[in-house]
Amino acid sequence: MAATAASVGIVPFTPAPGAVPRGPATTPTGNPADPLAQFPPDVTVPPGEPSPVLAAEGPLAVPELVYYAYRAAEMQLQIDTPGCGLQWNLLAAVGRLESGHAGGGRTDVLGTLSTPKVSPNGELGPLQLPAAVWEQYSADGNADGHADPQNVFDQSLAAGHWMCANEADLREPDGRTRAVALFDTRPEYLKNVEAWSAAYEKGAATSPGVISPPPVPTPTARPVPGAADVAAPEPGSPHPVTVEEQAPEPAHAESTPVPAGPVPPALPEIPCLVPALCGQ
Repeated sequence: MAATAASVGIVPFTPAPGAVPRGPATTPTGNPADPLAQFPPDVTVPPGEPSPVLAAEGPLAVPELVYYAYRAAEMQLQIDTPGCGLQWNLLAAVGRLESGHAGGGRTDVLGTLSTPKVSPNGELGPLQLPAAVWEQYSADGNADGHADPQNVFDQSLAAGHWMCANEADLREPDGRTRAVALFDTRPEYLKNVEAWSAAYEKGAATSPGVISPPPVPTPTARPVPGAADVAAPEPGSPHPVTVEEQAPEPAHAESTPVPAGPVPPALPEIPCLVPALCGQ
């Protein structure tokens, strides 16, 4: 499935220079290559690097909402059928081959396909479940109160119940083989699903921290200026006076506020009547 650089989803795998192609780039009619001819690349991600599974583009990229649909189905199945052991990456491998992960993540916010997908044979939704299978295993994977065959959450959970039916144990190779054969009995389909499943598991486990959202930066409080915050004066500049160095102004008559209104005239000087007492 072709994708632009800004899209989120799957882009065609480009073989390394000198590698032997695994299949034709296009079919004789000019349609995109059969997904069975596209094998995942080797996963070599250094520790600490972003996981290619949740990258915005690349052959191992899975749209974020579709990824969470696979993970939600895995967690619910651990409760419903704990003996099955179905992992999200096996569902992702099937979803990749059946619909290119819901058309490269073309869904609404609840995970419902923007354009309903129905095959000529009557398979429904992003994992292409037969109509009779959907009727038997329909599920509400996103807890919106409605089981929709065109919803990636609902179909992932329904597909998981189908794969885990009859006490299947997908921890064992035989169990996985039978589960994958429910979708397609061709040996090359099984081989391709196993390859993509292993690549998704390794790619996500390489850097699990990338799944968490980045931390939100905390605003830095502006410090209250004090004596320690006053920079030293440059040579020749006046010394700045800090809060601690400012002496309180003395209280005196001149600093007393003058009441509003007319000011009375000053009293005349009283003459000294007893010179000895007046210092004369």
